[in-house]
Amino acid sequence: MTMNVTRSWVDELAPGLGSVETTTRIDNSSHPSPMAMPAKFYLGVDISLLILQALSFTGNGFIILLFLGTTRLRRNTSLRLLLLLCMTDFVFAISTLPYTINYVVGWNPIMFDYDPMYIITSSIPLVVQFKVNLIITIMIAVDRLQAMKAPAYYRGKNQMRFVWLTLAIGLILGAIDVVLEYHTTTFNIRKLNCAAIGCHQDPGFRAYWGISNMALNTVALILTLWVAVELNRIRGKSSNGTLGKRDFKQMSQLPAICSSDNKNNYFQANKLSFGILVISFVFLMVPSTFVGVVELAGLELFKIIGPFYILGLLAAGVSNSIVYIRLHVELKQAAVQLVKYRSFKQEATSVVNIAPTTTVPEGF
Repeated sequence: MTMNVTRSWVDELAPGLGSVETTTRIDNSSHPSPMAMPAKFYLGVDISLLILQALSFTGNGFIILLFLGTTRLRRNTSLRLLLLLCMTDFVFAISTLPYTINYVVGWNPIMFDYDPMYIITSSIPLVVQFKVNLIITIMIAVDRLQAMKAPAYYRGKNQMRFVWLTLAIGLILGAIDVVLEYHTTTFNIRKLNCAAIGCHQDPGFRAYWGISNMALNTVALILTLWVAVELNRIRGKSSNGTLGKRDFKQMSQLPAICSSDNKNNYFQANKLSFGILVISFVFLMVPSTFVGVVELAGLELFKIIGPFYILGLLAAGVSNSIVYIRLHVELKQAAVQLVKYRSFKQEATSVVNIAPTTTVPEGF
């Protein structure tokens, strides 16, 4: 709520101050605080954001280090989409520090009064990363479906071109959001007692952002369910030995997977991809869709729960960094080797080494 403080109002509180004209100030001694939640709640949220940023920076930074130091990981081009997700989460955790630190430094138990220009500008990485993350999620699902439904095409696919295309689409959509956000935001109006970017955005932009995110969420959800169905079908038929002619034909096009030693690695790659999709569903798709619907209904949910968009992105980044190492064979081996022996050199294992142009086994 924005208030213009006039001379008559000031004279009532402090006679003799003279002619005073200012904006966006509330005397809480005579006015109840309009905060939707206790001030300490928002402080707790802000501190949680800083903790998640540190965890995401550390976890994703560790995985990037594994890629840089392990030759086999660098040469496996089918892991580049995974590396892209790690790098975007890593950069996001660093680039949003000014945004979250501002909330902590500007916290006040009586009243919040954040500068709209600083909030909007420092949140640019948030606006861009949300679209980038959604596009990467969609492309991960597409990548897995290609591997399962069209393995011959997948084997010959240019993975780096696919990765660059993914990044370009995400950045373009994110840039469009930033331009529209700046064009619609009124920076000379301060929103008191609100600790979230949504409070400073124009309602029209919030509606557009919510609808566009929900559209991408719908696509991601459909593809995620499709991946789940395909994984369940392949796992079920493989376990009871009922693979049909079509399944055998597809599997025969992937000779590196068909051996008993590597079939498990193929299923682990599928499991890793699906795990990332589930994380995105839990921390991004469901919350953003819910908030989008609520915002369209006219409720200012941002003012109630605070900066939840960045909370979801950071939580997804931390969860992804854990899932990578837990479910991917080569990453897990490289992590153990580095932590236990302080070395990137690995002993020979049963995992087949991947040539730079091969895009199927071990990766996703």
